[in-house]
Amino acid sequence: MNSFKRLATALAIVFVISTFCIAQDEGGGDGASGDSSDASEAPALRMLNKNYINEDLKDGVAKGLKRLSELQDANGAFTKGGGQNVAIAVTSMSGLALLASGSTPSKGKYAVNVRNAMNYLLGCQDVNSGFFTGTNDGSRIHGHGYATLFLAQLYGAVEDEGEKARLKSSLQLAVKCISKGQTPFGGWGYMPTDLTWDEGSTTVCCIQALRAASDAGITVEMKTIQNAIKYMYDIAEKRVFMHNGEEHVGYTFKYSLSSGWNSDSYALCAAAITTLNGIGVYSEGASWKEHDIGKVYKGGLRWLRYKFDDFIGRRKSGQGSLDVSHFYYAHFYAVQALWNAPEEVYFDEYYPKMRDLLLEEQKRNPANNGGWPSQSYGEAYTTSYALMILQVPYQLLPLFAK
Repeated sequence: MNSFKRLATALAIVFVISTFCIAQDEGGGDGASGDSSDASEAPALRMLNKNYINEDLKDGVAKGLKRLSELQDANGAFTKGGGQNVAIAVTSMSGLALLASGSTPSKGKYAVNVRNAMNYLLGCQDVNSGFFTGTNDGSRIHGHGYATLFLAQLYGAVEDEGEKARLKSSLQLAVKCISKGQTPFGGWGYMPTDLTWDEGSTTVCCIQALRAASDAGITVEMKTIQNAIKYMYDIAEKRVFMHNGEEHVGYTFKYSLSSGWNSDSYALCAAAITTLNGIGVYSEGASWKEHDIGKVYKGGLRWLRYKFDDFIGRRKSGQGSLDVSHFYYAHFYAVQALWNAPEEVYFDEYYPKMRDLLLEEQKRNPANNGGWPSQSYGEAYTTSYALMILQVPYQLLPLFAK
């Protein structure tokens, strides 16, 4: 990411959109490309990371990465631990988790795994529509968005010119597919050919993919981003809530604009805030046309901050709901939202608790193999999400660079 995130709070969204293209290899790439390097010891990161990275984290991440690499099939997909029905999505997230450790398609301990994942996904793309799909794969637009995100994030680390040209062509097709699939509401549904339904979780996948592609130098139409800004404003709903005896004003987000349903979901709020980051909103004063989008952004952050302990408590007590059931998904977005928050207190309060909880769950894993307990989409699904959350302070993935 780039320095415009920390501009003055009065910065308008129009300006943010005009500076939407960013150099991909800024803050990422080969900083930990050697097999024996320790990502957390990069000199520029030591002061920033001193409160976040400890020996337990390093040990847990190392074990998790090793286990994740063992879950890759010979064809490059990560489905040995389950998730065969969503291989594109799970493979993309697994590839991102390995990229976040500092490996690239040509360098690092997991270079072979990253390269095989890249080749698998490129082989899943329809050459006409640009859609990442496959026989009996139910990833749909989630998988397409994650695949585009993964390939865009590694684009800057690819050295071979022929391979780079192949990736660029793939990303151009993928972006075109996403743009065509934007609904009249401004969001996205499950399939790029169905423009009658939109949803928050699919929209965040598409927006992050577009942002990463733009960072890699792929053209994204301004109209697509403008429509997405309006969509995010339209699905936001004001909430007044109590915390420690004090009244606060926050924002949650509808499940979809076409349905109108709002579950006050932590997961959907986290995804929405990350979507706003993806379209350039990082400050309370941000605005676009008549929309005070910065107010919505800050209110959503506030709601995430004060609902975190409640969310964790409900998970530990075994309560089943949309956000608790999607625990890893929720915190993949929450960690990004709070990492990018304008005040460091958001991440300072959140990350140590989340880090320790994930490491505890890793140690309690009945399989005791370094991964996280398998859920409905398999072990690579849970392990890749957990590793992504834990590795954010390393900043080796462009997605996480300050």
